[in-house]
Amino acid sequence: MALTELIFQVSKMSVGAVEFDCSVSETHVDEAEITDHPVEGGADMTDHIRKKPNSIELNGIITNTPIAIMASLSVGSPVTTDFLPFVMDRVEAGYAELRRAMEAGERLDVVTSLRSYENMAIQSLTVTRDVNNGNVLNCKISLREIIEAKALSIDLPTPTDVANKGKTNKGKKGKTDGTTKQGEKSQSTLYSFLG
Repeated sequence: MALTELIFQVSKMSVGAVEFDCSVSETHVDEAEITDHPVEGGADMTDHIRKKPNSIELNGIITNTPIAIMASLSVGSPVTTDFLPFVMDRVEAGYAELRRAMEAGERLDVVTSLRSYENMAIQSLTVTRDVNNGNVLNCKISLREIIEAKALSIDLPTPTDVANKGKTNKGKKGKTDGTTKQGEKSQSTLYSFLG
């Protein structure tokens, strides 16, 4: 099938890539969350649609005898250095680089023949090896898009002096005798009632 690569940033100035010899299968997933509100006597109404992060699942193969290494040679990769006689094999280098990128939480760009993705992270990495494919890295990689939240800052108005004004001390207040006022009130009510 098509050539697939994972491109990552090694440092601020250099870029690396893990290039698969073959992409056996690719599953591209685009989803949106749609809210429903049932309406009495009718169909559900949808009032909001929110796009979920993109995801892709790749089943790829890296071998020690690649067919095409064009992209890896153009950007420089730890995998492409394996073609020198003194360097470890390409399968081991590819697996080590995929594990490193996953454990570091590194953001990757994924380039396939169908579509390119930016700002992806490895969610899971599954490697299958048996007696028939000891010289091949057959891996299944799930990647998911990282969506960054952006903070919005606004200038608030300056508080007025009333809000910052403290309480003023007005001194001690004298106690009023409630019984005297109550007695006068009850007498005036009785007087008006009896005449």
